[in-house]
Formats: sequence, structure tokens, C-alpha cells
Amino acid sequence: MKKMSFYPTLWSTSPYTPNVMADWYASPEKGAELILKNEAAEALKVSEMSLNIVKFSALDEHGNEHFIIDFPGQNPVSLKGIPSGSFLRSKSVLSLPEGNYTTLRFYLAGWGNQFIYQDGVEESANQFERLDFAVENGFQVKGGEALEVKLWFDFAPFQWKRHFKPLTDLFIRSKSPKPRLVNSFGN
Repeated sequence: MKKMSFYPTLWSTSPYTPNVMADWYASPEKGAELILKNEAAEALKVSEMSLNIVKFSALDEHGNEHFIIDFPGQNPVSLKGIPSGSFLRSKSVLSLPEGNYTTLRFYLAGWGNQFIYQDGVEESANQFERLDFAVENGFQVKGGEALEVKLWFDFAPFQWKRHFKPLTDLFIRSKSPKPRLVNSFGN
């Protein structure tokens, strides 16, 4: 009988999520991919957001807002940056009226919102009613397109030293951190 080596950490070291593997075996029809950016998140080096989204809309090139979908109370959705390999899928974005769109807007509930910075610090983001994400190069809805859209978020990658944060927090208890979010995101 032939011996076969098994390496259980092979998939855990891969930078790709299981969604990517599913895409390799999916139909050859390619969906649209949108890269979403938020200037304040970029300046603050946010690496991940956990948002309790209640409504989702798109702004066209004329500034008109088109609501895509409402979420009846739900648990927070985790938004991770491109380096993590994860994204959100949406079939509802393509139900928009024909036109050019520049921004996606997420309306937030007053609880369950959190930002995680590249150094591992977590901060509540419950004070925001909405967050706007500019779509890189915009996107156009013509009708009769792909069945779904992949939403990628352009966030800062995590720093390797964030793994040592619990240890450094033991030694630095006397300092209280200043909130980073104060007047950073405009509504």
C-alpha cells in the first residue's frame, strides 16, 4: 500500500477564502466586480468593519439616491479588505435602473458597529448613521448583465505586530487611547 502525505495546514495558509475555490468550479459567466473605497477609512488605516446594515443604496452620477434593499434587523456584517480575499456578493445591485453609479451607501443601525484598525485596535462606530463608499471607476447598469456583483473593500492590511497587542496592553495600562473616529467620517 502506498503512503500518502497529508498536510492539514495547506488550505489555512492560503490567502484565499473558500469562496475563491467555489468560483473556480462555477459557471464561466463572469460577474461584475466593484472595488469600494472610503477616504476616511483609508486615512485611519481601517482593516475591517463590522456593520449592522439596515439599508443599502446607490448614488448615480447626478447625485440621485436609489435604494437597493432594506435589511430588517440583522446581525452585523463583517467587511474585510482585499488582502483578506473576502468579498460580499449582491444580486440586488443589478436591479438598479439603467445608468452610471459612483457611490454605494450603507445605512447603519445605532448598535453593533465596529471598526478594527490595522494594528488590531477595535473601536465602536455606533455614532454613524451611514457610510459612503466610492466605487473605483464607477459602474454602469445597462440591463441583461451578470447575475451578481462582487463587492471588494479597499482597506489597509493588518500589521503583523497586532498579534502582540494583548501582551503590550498588559504593560501599557496607564494610558487610555484617544478615539480615532472623532470627526473623521463626515455624514
